[in-house]
Amino acid sequence: MLETIRLDKYLRCWLLVLVIMATSVPVQAQLADFGFGESPPVEKLSVKGYLSLDKVQPGSQFQIAVVVEIAEGWHVNANPAGEGLIATEVIFPDTPHLTFGEAVYPKGKVLALGSIGEAPVYHDTITIGIQADLNQTAPIAPITLDMELRYQACNDEQCLLPEVLTFAVPIEVVGIEDPIQRMNEAIFATVEFGTPPSDAADQGGLARALSGGQVWLALILVFAGGILTSLTPCVYPLIPITVSIFGANESAGLFKSFLLSVVYVLGIVVTYSILGVAVASTGAVFGQIMANPWVVGFISVILVTLGLSMFGVFEIRLPYTVQNRLNTVGGAGFAGAFAMGTVAGVIAAPCTGPALAVVLTYIATTGSLFLGFWLMFTYALGMGLLFIGIGTFSGSLSALPRSGGWMYVLENVFGIAIITMALYFLKDVFPPLQDFLQNSLPFFAIAGGFVLIGVWLGKLTQRFSGISPRMQFQKACGLLLAVFGAYMFIGGIQQPAGPHLDWVYDEAEGFEIATREDKLVMLDFYASWCAACKELDHKTYADPAVAAKLDDYVNVKLDFTRSSETTQALTEKYQIPGLPVVIFMDANGTLLKRFTGFVGPEEMLDILEDIEKRPL
Repeated sequence: MLETIRLDKYLRCWLLVLVIMATSVPVQAQLADFGFGESPPVEKLSVKGYLSLDKVQPGSQFQIAVVVEIAEGWHVNANPAGEGLIATEVIFPDTPHLTFGEAVYPKGKVLALGSIGEAPVYHDTITIGIQADLNQTAPIAPITLDMELRYQACNDEQCLLPEVLTFAVPIEVVGIEDPIQRMNEAIFATVEFGTPPSDAADQGGLARALSGGQVWLALILVFAGGILTSLTPCVYPLIPITVSIFGANESAGLFKSFLLSVVYVLGIVVTYSILGVAVASTGAVFGQIMANPWVVGFISVILVTLGLSMFGVFEIRLPYTVQNRLNTVGGAGFAGAFAMGTVAGVIAAPCTGPALAVVLTYIATTGSLFLGFWLMFTYALGMGLLFIGIGTFSGSLSALPRSGGWMYVLENVFGIAIITMALYFLKDVFPPLQDFLQNSLPFFAIAGGFVLIGVWLGKLTQRFSGISPRMQFQKACGLLLAVFGAYMFIGGIQQPAGPHLDWVYDEAEGFEIATREDKLVMLDFYASWCAACKELDHKTYADPAVAAKLDDYVNVKLDFTRSSETTQALTEKYQIPGLPVVIFMDANGTLLKRFTGFVGPEEMLDILEDIEKRPL
């Protein structure tokens, strides 16, 4: 009898185990639907460091190979990465007696990433090479390099948040009498030390050429940027000054005029080269602070100021006493030409736009005095090429067109473009400028109407100075319409086609509106580097049927592009493993549905219908 009872207990236990095993999958699926019971995250990436030598002697050079293994189905952004994406990067420790060269990254495989287009990525296994030098004064003792790998893992549906993976590379430092041997040669054979990545030229950007190590390409692009700068309207005032310097010396002959012109341009070159060295010395980095609203606002004010000067509202020029003083330098031969050239760059300062900003930003980040000098030297040489020609052939420039109606048109068009760019900068820090933009034919038709009316009222053949107050008011209204229409065109093209959701950009404000209007809440967690997030905007939210249903929700978009205390708090609160994440809740914060990754319009409609069927 007792054995029968024990057997019955065993049978019940096994039956209970079988029931749990049979029901575990659907139960876990239900829990995962509410954000619970999810399996722990799987490691997407592993990294290990290797040395080219078994031991390192003081004063010797060696190499480090960082081997990165990426899980199947996942990829990380290449270095250099696509526009707006976070590149995979090795971060060197600050180690005494050890100097690191530039990391050599492999060429990425070009992959189509949703709506952001093609971008280079890494998958499977990659090897990153680093050149290192141990100086003569290094002590004979083991060293451990605590290195870091910054990366962002993505698959076809989502991008995880950027992460930093740490790994250690031990180094045995020995005396000069100890023998050393090469090792890991098969690993280092895959690294092309001394050969820069070849995709910088394909990308075609100055910043990529510089970051990719192709200095020769960077110098060519900088030289071309200088030439383009010399053709902008605000350099035009330098032309008559240049003619007056060399035209006063009619008996100099063609060769001497050429030499004077070269010396004049060398004055420009020296001014800009000193600027490059100063930026490299101080480490002033422009790119890293461009996300600051105050910085963007300051730059926008400068652009608007330059635009207004193009319209003739006021003049940006040196005081007349200084200009007259400078104009007297022309008769002083080579010394006078050089002195005048040193201030010519200052007069042309409003024209040294995007190309110069990119160059100075790179110089500041590298801190290389040598590279800073030669990049700015090349830029100024390109800008001065026009003046070499003008100075050499100044005797035949008597037919040069004077400032008049055609020049006023050009200046007004440049002014419209500059102020339009200021608005485009501001849209990222001033949401109302972004919210009303649409990608639709009626929107572009309105923009075109604004531009046409603005050009008609703007009197582009005239400047503000010299016209009546009534005409000044008319011109101001016209230019304002033209600028706004141009901004609508440029900004509208960047927007997804179709309906535009009414977004709220603050979590607390979203729940406050939901409580007041008795609505459900959709939280959309996104970042500018997230391809699937942009797909949601361009394909799913832009679908008319989806937009119509979401019109009954309070739609909250939370920006995770840059890490901050707010994003960290939201990550912990909502358990955000990667992006995109979309969460549906009621006004009291009760979870209704969540999903990670891209979903199409049809699947989104099914999700919304499922939410509507749930009892509230």
